Amino acid sequence: MNWFTLSLSAALCWSTGSILVKKGFENIPPLWSNIINNALTVIIYIPAAFIIGSGSRVFTFDSLLYIALASLLYQIFYYSISKGQISLTGTLVAGYPVITILLAHIFLSERLLSLQYLSIALVLAGGVSIALPEKKIRKPAKDTKAPVLKSRTWVLWGILGALFLGTGDFLAKFAIDRDGIFNYLILIVPVANLFSGVNYAVDIKNRPVPREMFKHSIPTLSGLILNLFGFVLLLLAFNTGKASLVAPVSSVYPAVTVLLAVRFLKEKITLTHILGIMLIILGLIMVGITAG
Repeated sequence: MNWFTLSLSAALCWSTGSILVKKGFENIPPLWSNIINNALTVIIYIPAAFIIGSGSRVFTFDSLLYIALASLLYQIFYYSISKGQISLTGTLVAGYPVITILLAHIFLSERLLSLQYLSIALVLAGGVSIALPEKKIRKPAKDTKAPVLKSRTWVLWGILGALFLGTGDFLAKFAIDRDGIFNYLILIVPVANLFSGVNYAVDIKNRPVPREMFKHSIPTLSGLILNLFGFVLLLLAFNTGKASLVAPVSSVYPAVTVLLAVRFLKEKITLTHILGIMLIILGLIMVGITAG
């Protein structure tokens, strides 16, 4: 496969995977989604490390520290998309590359290009459009979810998801740049599974094993595998193509997620939401174009 096919496949994996995991929340809460996800890294990341991994293959404490912090922050993702409609919350979370850029600007003194400032403004404007409450809440059609929940906590979860994932990617970049992809994929497996225990200790409410979890696990398992496999495809794409080309292609996944959410989860979005989603996606594509 060439870089375009790999990066587009990664976007499709993330979109479909997120929808399936969201559907699985009906039976399997985010805590157990995290636990299962972290366990699956053993069978997906370790083989991938030996197939595409590069670097010194000498483990250092610095790499372990960066990976540990990144992995801890990544645990919020499934909690974030469990709140509200994934077409809205998931799009807010997808703005995380902006956080990575800002952190690089602040801590690494990386200068931002004019287009990057514009892309950040677009993502922020899109986020505001999505988060704005409707003036008048209409009664949803039969078998259709309301476009906006009365509670606005999903907005906070979406913003936190973007902040945590963006910071996690910033830290992961340190580890990969320092010691390579191989070390990252190998080290994140035990670290992520360690944080499964931390997650279990913190999320007291969802500790009990869900009833008939195994009977209804197919959507969640399928979604988790697709999300992990999508990341591997992205690494392969970076190995075969330019980051400035791969990143914008993979950044279209929120658009696919919205389409799938409307079609299969019966989510309803307004014209204001559509405008906000388009602004965020355009901003993400511009981030990817200027990344290289």
